[in-house]
Amino acid sequence: MISGFPLRLAPLVAALSLLPSLSRADDSTRVGVALTGGLSGIGGDLGLNLTEYFGLRATVASFQQNRTGQYGTSANWNASLKLMQAGLLLDAYPFAGSFRLSAGVVKDGNRFNLTASPSGGNFTFNGNTYAAADIASATARVEWSKPVPYVGLGWGNLAGSSGFHFTTDFGGLITGSPSSNILVSCSAAGQSAGICAQLASDTATDQAKLQNNVHKISFWPVFRIGFGYAF
Repeated sequence: MISGFPLRLAPLVAALSLLPSLSRADDSTRVGVALTGGLSGIGGDLGLNLTEYFGLRATVASFQQNRTGQYGTSANWNASLKLMQAGLLLDAYPFAGSFRLSAGVVKDGNRFNLTASPSGGNFTFNGNTYAAADIASATARVEWSKPVPYVGLGWGNLAGSSGFHFTTDFGGLITGSPSSNILVSCSAAGQSAGICAQLASDTATDQAKLQNNVHKISFWPVFRIGFGYAF
């Protein structure tokens, strides 16, 4: 017996006393920042390591593109697609390496702003033609604008170790169906011609067509790469 302990416990006591000195240098808290680009647009990530198996990541990205189309209606639309996504993700590293599984909540601010354009001096709604002079304005909007879940996987631990990092993400936003509306206003000429009631009916029909066309977009794919540095 040594100080009340059997001799056979001495190696265990010695090993336990060495644990503080054996703690890994990379167990310290780090912050990583990255510039990202992909289907969600251009943005950035801010990562924080919690343990070698878990980390937190704030992400934001945006993008804008203009294009024309009918989008299931009878009208010709000039559309501006504005992407905006910002959220907080929990990253899990099941093998304490670069491979990760990610989940979190993202504010989905994606939306289309549309403005109807005349063709040959006329607008068409629900297959009926209206003179441009009869239309004061014709706009539409399709938007998600709500917090949605994100699930995905990727490679790269942004805050796993000090230095430069390359990251990738593959996943998707479970967005659900967007909301949509079409706003068409009669001009004074249309009021005098008595066509505004028909225009309102045709607009409502085209709005139903638009909603039916866009409600299928209930999942937004996410693919992005990032280049960053951890401190």
